[in-house]
Amino acid sequence: MAPRSPPLWWQQGWPRQRAGSVAEAELLAPLGELLMPGMPVREMFRSFKSPAGWGGNYLEPDLTAYGLLKDQNAALFVEYDGYYRHATKEGMDKDLLKNAALLEFAPVGSFVVRIGHKGRSRLDGQVLWVNVNSWRPRDSLSLKRSLQTALEETVHRLRHALHPNMYRCLEERFWIEQPMLISQSALDFREAALVKGKGNTAKEVSNHLHANGFGPADIDRLQERALVGRVSIERTLHPLLRWLTDLGLTKSQIAKAIATYPQILGCSLEHNLKPTMQWFLDLGLTQSQVAKAVTTFPHMLGYSLEHNLKPTVECFLDLGLSKDQIVKVVATFPQILGLSLKHNLKPTVKWFLDLGLTKDQIVKVVATSPQILCLSLEHNLKPTVNWFLHLGLTERQLAKAMADFPSILGLSIDNLTCKAKLLELFYTSAGIVQLIAKFPRILSFSQQRLQDRLRVLSEQGSLAKVTSAMVLTDEEFHKRFLAQKRCDRCDL
Repeated sequence: MAPRSPPLWWQQGWPRQRAGSVAEAELLAPLGELLMPGMPVREMFRSFKSPAGWGGNYLEPDLTAYGLLKDQNAALFVEYDGYYRHATKEGMDKDLLKNAALLEFAPVGSFVVRIGHKGRSRLDGQVLWVNVNSWRPRDSLSLKRSLQTALEETVHRLRHALHPNMYRCLEERFWIEQPMLISQSALDFREAALVKGKGNTAKEVSNHLHANGFGPADIDRLQERALVGRVSIERTLHPLLRWLTDLGLTKSQIAKAIATYPQILGCSLEHNLKPTMQWFLDLGLTQSQVAKAVTTFPHMLGYSLEHNLKPTVECFLDLGLSKDQIVKVVATFPQILGLSLKHNLKPTVKWFLDLGLTKDQIVKVVATSPQILCLSLEHNLKPTVNWFLHLGLTERQLAKAMADFPSILGLSIDNLTCKAKLLELFYTSAGIVQLIAKFPRILSFSQQRLQDRLRVLSEQGSLAKVTSAMVLTDEEFHKRFLAQKRCDRCDL
């Protein structure tokens, strides 16, 4: 049923010899043997070279198989989403990005199967979400039930895509009324994962953190969010803590960084973290800037130099940003490094050009407000631009307003609508358009500040001074407009 020789994409990967967790090994090793009988289970836990735009050195599906689908060269990737972080917004966003990366990497017709414990089983395009009951560790009966459900749902919902021979073979495995067996090789793989996963106990880790100056709150944060399994103090934790300390992070910053990005515990100091750190320094960031950026966005340390960081910087250089501007952008908003060139940066830049912004104006937008590039074209940028056009601004006026004050693109439609209704109390429709085109920052002030100052200026017949009046501090505004008014009344 499977091709005699593995497809090229499979051959370009290599077995990593272990699962990402004991739970993965416990469920996916026997599932892999059911999907590809005869294939050594360790071969299905593979790593592949990281594709462009994927934030990491390697692309590592939890389980990889081939030969099951109508196009027998296509891939079937299986991901286990049992860890609680998969249910968080950040985790779900990361899963969606990984789905896209896997399907972009594999031949057309490939599928991703995600097995979790929440929601309903459903097929969404090339991604199948499967819900199974959780099982008790080392309890073969509850594990077999979850395994049975995973296999049944996969075969049932992917029937249209499975090779007919493979469909009949897999169908037999759950229609024949006999206990589902878990082979010794799958059990051995699980035991190997257990041995690999052994490290220090939670108490030993807690004592080590305490001895190294971490407070109770930081220790609790690390134990709850990052150190949920065993970790080796000697091989992993202590070297990482020492390196982050030397980088300039405080104990609280280190705890926050590791809790926010637990994957850092799996990064090699010599092959990942130190080379990435040196690259940032060579780019022009100071060590203190890198330390601040890591505290804000520790994920940056896990990005691939060749397939993520370097191409992103090259993209900005090609756009026209100077090296100093890029350094400032990275230092102030490191999250921009996690954006996909294909799905975020290039489409957004092209859209700006189509809208009428010049390259110089786009450079100004990126250099002053890089967070704008993180906004969704379909759900944020395009609706916001359409709102301004509907209000009456021309594309040319809007392009200039965006270049002068890019932050207006980050305001919600509801926010903009409330501000516009307030302006209608003091200006004509044409006056509102003219004001926004000349002073787009007017829309960024709070509703209360805007209302109070417009009322005062209107009463004094000074609405023409709104652009200078809005940027004054409360004390300056009071002195210039309110105090002077009271003095005039006293003279009367």
